[in-house]
Amino acid sequence: MLIDKWKKNLAILWSTQFIGMSAVTGVISFLPLYVPHLGITNGAEAAMWSGILIGAAAFCAALSNPFWGAMADRKGRKPMVEKVLLMFGIIMIIMAFASNVYQLLILRILQGLCGGFAAAATALAVSMSPKEQISFTVGMLQTSLIVGGAVGPMIGGLIADFFGYRQPFLVFGVLCILSLFVIHFTITETFTPVAPSEKLSLKAVLKYVWSIGDLKLMLLVQFLTQFAIQSIGPILPLYILSMASNNTNLASISGTIIAIGGIASAVASASMGVLSKRFSHKQILVTASFLGSISFIGQIAANDIMTLAILRAINGLCIGAMIPSSNTIITFLIPESKRGAAFGITSAAALMGNVLGPISAGLLSLAFGLSAIFWITSIFFLLVGFLLFVQIEENDTVYQEEKKATV
Repeated sequence: MLIDKWKKNLAILWSTQFIGMSAVTGVISFLPLYVPHLGITNGAEAAMWSGILIGAAAFCAALSNPFWGAMADRKGRKPMVEKVLLMFGIIMIIMAFASNVYQLLILRILQGLCGGFAAAATALAVSMSPKEQISFTVGMLQTSLIVGGAVGPMIGGLIADFFGYRQPFLVFGVLCILSLFVIHFTITETFTPVAPSEKLSLKAVLKYVWSIGDLKLMLLVQFLTQFAIQSIGPILPLYILSMASNNTNLASISGTIIAIGGIASAVASASMGVLSKRFSHKQILVTASFLGSISFIGQIAANDIMTLAILRAINGLCIGAMIPSSNTIITFLIPESKRGAAFGITSAAALMGNVLGPISAGLLSLAFGLSAIFWITSIFFLLVGFLLFVQIEENDTVYQEEKKATV
């Protein structure tokens, strides 16, 4: 009965994260087309505003996630998930009535500041899962973010095409609020508040988290994986064009290759519960880092679209293994009373990868050519793999904790 209960809770939180991530990414597919309806008719200015509107939410979310995670540790994970979903849903609905880009920018900033649902939901799910199932829980929650990120733009685009550019905001906002009610009436959290004398300020928690050497490396892993995902997107159509004989169906080919990487990531994340029974998470990270480095180099040498697609799938498998593995390590490194803040900090690192990835790709491509971002990302993966290899030789306490949990 206990197992059935935690699985039910996990399914509900999986759906919540899927809806939340779909709402975050759902506007990307039509936002550049929505901007002209808000009075920006010049093409260059519309592109600039689209970038600002997309980047502002991610940047503010990176800043706010540690706060929401710390509040979840103090007040309870379930109340924080509910509050974030409520504010997120209301702001999304208000976006449908924005009359100019300045109003929309303010709302996007507020949306980012209220975007801490992933950290609180992860901490909530982990707290309700048996210790031996933490790897499975974290991996499955990661698939919800991956699938939501891949499906969201498609859903948003379809709604915008059939019903108009304002309606997707209403749909996503209502779905977030409905998710709030589902969580409120179906999930019961057993939360013991930290004694007032033991409560730490957000600054103290940040200092504590930063003092853990392995955790700093996990932050780098979280940043790198999202950097790798987001940096390739802006240049992929141009890179495919450079190797294709014609530009027919270029958009659909690019979208398919991106989707292949996302599907591979979801498969790898969902498999973490099985893999972690045979290998330590640091061993998985080392292997995925080195293999990821090789696959990025391979993409430079790829001379046809099929080879590129296969290498992107390998990338997806590596990234899909690295994210839940690093989150599982964080779970065992941090006491339960501080896990919300820890997941908030790691989410912030990942979101900074989202922000800096596209910017770096554009600047490096302009200065050194389209292949530059592949070289740089490959070197980053190689460096992280080396750092992980050194640490796994010296200390693998997390692996020992996992073994104890499964006994």
